[in-house]
Amino acid sequence: MRTAPIPIEELVILPFEGTPARQVQSLADDLAAYGVHPRIHAPVPLAQSAYAPDRRQFRAEALLGLAGQHPGERVLALTDRDLFAARLNFVFGMAQAPGRACIVSTARLCVGADDRLCRQRILKEAVHELGHTLGLEHCADPHCVMYFSNTLADTDVKRSRYCRDCLHRLAGNPIADR
Repeated sequence: MRTAPIPIEELVILPFEGTPARQVQSLADDLAAYGVHPRIHAPVPLAQSAYAPDRRQFRAEALLGLAGQHPGERVLALTDRDLFAARLNFVFGMAQAPGRACIVSTARLCVGADDRLCRQRILKEAVHELGHTLGLEHCADPHCVMYFSNTLADTDVKRSRYCRDCLHRLAGNPIADR
């Protein structure tokens, strides 16, 4: 099923070393259904300065900063490493909101998941973070891809597309508060 397009003309998928190539290619293929035609960049090294050994995680802000330095209209970084952010135990992803870069971690998204479920979760998180780069905030609709996922169950419930209200916001048509 073809879904509503994401208004992004150019997208670079920037995998960090260690990210499985099949996950990178699957994400590129899945984003094509949204009218996005990403260019996959060669894997780049992880900045060890972003690693927090006491937590055994990488700082999402630091890796997002590296992604933001990469040329291109929009950059989606992908890593298989576990990420955290200030005041949060972990994050599935993070974005410059609004901005031009985002990052998605597959580390927790693929836990206990078969290939199909893992692929769905990665796509949902990628579409979510790209939405933030486009200026979308979290949505109250638990089925909208812009709903905040605090757990894998939240991710599994939501769809991989924007709800009607979020689509209106993307089109520049604000929705009146209900």
